[in-house]
Amino acid sequence: MDNPKYFRKSEKKLTRLQRRLSRKKKGSNNRRKAKTKVTWLHDKIANQRKDFLHKVSYGIVKKYDFKTTPIK
Repeated sequence: MDNPKYFRKSEKKLTRLQRRLSRKKKGSNNRRKAKTKVTWLHDKIANQRKDFLHKVSYGIVKKYDFKTTPIK
């Protein structure tokens, strides 16, 4: 399975959101909203990475796992 490189795909959107955030006046409600959007995108990228790693590790376990019979 190829690495989907989520950060690289979202980099342009993240750059745009961070630029918008940097132009807002400190302490304003609009800055708070812009910061929320940047945080949301960072969380989304992190969740996509975690999901991919989970799917890969699950696939490896499913492919190479072996069943052991319990000792009686």
